[in-house]
Amino acid sequence: MTVIARNRVRWMGQENLRRNALASVLIAALMLALSALAAPMLAVGASDSSPPAEPAPAHKHKHRHLPTPAPTPMALPPEIQAKVPAYKPGPIPFHDGEQLVYQASWVGIPAAQARLEFHQAQKNDQNRWLGEIWIETNAFADLFYKMRDYMKESMADDTLHSSGVYLVQHEKSRLNYYDVTIDRHTQIVTMTKKNHKGTQSKEYLASDPWGPISGAMMALTQDFAPGKTYAFDVFSGSQRYVFAFVVDRREKIHLDIGDFDAWKIVPDVWYVSDGELRSEARGTTLWISADERHLPLRIQSQAYIGYVRADLIAIDGKGGVESAQN
Repeated sequence: MTVIARNRVRWMGQENLRRNALASVLIAALMLALSALAAPMLAVGASDSSPPAEPAPAHKHKHRHLPTPAPTPMALPPEIQAKVPAYKPGPIPFHDGEQLVYQASWVGIPAAQARLEFHQAQKNDQNRWLGEIWIETNAFADLFYKMRDYMKESMADDTLHSSGVYLVQHEKSRLNYYDVTIDRHTQIVTMTKKNHKGTQSKEYLASDPWGPISGAMMALTQDFAPGKTYAFDVFSGSQRYVFAFVVDRREKIHLDIGDFDAWKIVPDVWYVSDGELRSEARGTTLWISADERHLPLRIQSQAYIGYVRADLIAIDGKGGVESAQN
């Protein structure tokens, strides 16, 4: 049994949690939930490779293929770009100083906890939101895949436009720092990775770019109705994702803190810059409270055995339906 648990938890840390990064947008705030799964952070941990390069023309008596450099800055494929609309924010679902805590588990075994906090501040005479996320595996999971990840994002108060994202990925012996700089005026997004090996940077063209937390907040401010689909161009660490979220239906769900009327959301990945993680959203479901708050309640994903789930367990340090409704 111990061997099975070790294999499954290791796999969860290296594969499923990373793949379920999917929610890097609803993730962010959903991230709240996803966070617990380390989704957004593990989206960062995904492969840094560029899309597969076309082989060089074949030469007689030569079998070696030379890689074709990726264009810089990289733009979305036109057919994907055409499907991503621009959004305006509705009522913000969070308040200044709000804290949401999620617990992630595998087949009912607690494995990690995520904490998300929102604060309002002023910078250069502009009101801004600051979102922060901490993800930490527990003592049991630490034996197989220790994780201490952190994400911070600053957003304009009126538009939720992000100026950038800062991430620290500390998993096992690996320590990476990521800076995502978003310049909406030039439509250039620069993603920089630093570690003991040095510094790597990539540039992207983006007309409506989002970070994980800002994208999640924007998604949560929208009006939900069965059949509606929302899509966001999200930058998280070393990868660019286009996430789509389809509103399925309303249903009742039970959490340890109470019973909720919730929207069931089915996410999908339309594009990923890596080119190798296209099916990461399959088997993943999100539940958002069906009230004016639109709180991320639960995210659940299929695993090799059983499922991985992150549930909301406390709001502002308190549990219970009452605190969720305040």
